[in-house]
Amino acid sequence: ARELETASAVRMQADWRGHVVRRLLTEWNSNALHIERIYRGHLGRVKARAAHRERSIFWQEIYFSACATVLQKWFRGYHSRRYKHNYHARKAYIAAVLSKSEALRGELQERLQEQVETEIAEQERKARSDVDQLSAKLHHLVSTKTTPGIYNSPMHDGFLPTAFSIPVEQHLRNAVKPVIREQMRNKGKVTNTKPKLDILRSVPGADPYISQEERDRQGERSNRLGFVGGNFTSAMQSGNQFAPHHASIQANSMYIDGGTQTLGRSTDKKSWVSSKPFHTAVARNKLVETSD
Repeated sequence: ARELETASAVRMQADWRGHVVRRLLTEWNSNALHIERIYRGHLGRVKARAAHRERSIFWQEIYFSACATVLQKWFRGYHSRRYKHNYHARKAYIAAVLSKSEALRGELQERLQEQVETEIAEQERKARSDVDQLSAKLHHLVSTKTTPGIYNSPMHDGFLPTAFSIPVEQHLRNAVKPVIREQMRNKGKVTNTKPKLDILRSVPGADPYISQEERDRQGERSNRLGFVGGNFTSAMQSGNQFAPHHASIQANSMYIDGGTQTLGRSTDKKSWVSSKPFHTAVARNKLVETSD
């Protein structure tokens, strides 16, 4: 029984010691987890502060770089205007250029207006000239005392055709007056408008030249046949006489063969060669290809 009690006591003590140890380990684990959680939070805050600082430094660098760029730009402008360019002189130059540009623009506008007015006046003058020429050709359309013209028709009630604010009838009357004056001035005058023609003289033909002796022989043969003046008669009636021959206007002219005649002027080939010396552009005894 004593051994059983000893074993039970040992068993109870072992259970208690195990319970105490397990309780202690549980407390230690809880404390360790709390410490780890706090440390992890500390590390996270440290990293967050570092990242915030880096981001702040990055944006500050960008801001200060932009400010430095603006300052450098302003300083370069000041230095350029102060030591390289005269700002006031440049401003005055630009103002002078603008004033000249405005003056030139005004002058060009005036010239353009003058050209437009000149062109309009020229067009109007040409149109008036065309109307006058057309009116001179249509003078037969002028109204008479008994018959009105087509441009003065009674059918045009309150409206008459006009050209340049003048009735066409008046244009026709103004155009026909010079024509009538010219006709009255030339009335009774005989004018020959045809040009005088030069007398054309024939050129000797290409037929062989017939001399007077040949004509006499032909006349004798005709007499023997009894043909005189286009009528057949006897040789006794004709009296064996040759019909009178009327020579042409070229009877005494020099014979010219039509196949070889030259209508142009004569040419002297001796004049083709001049007696003056011939000068060359290079020195004597040297070829053209030589460079010296």
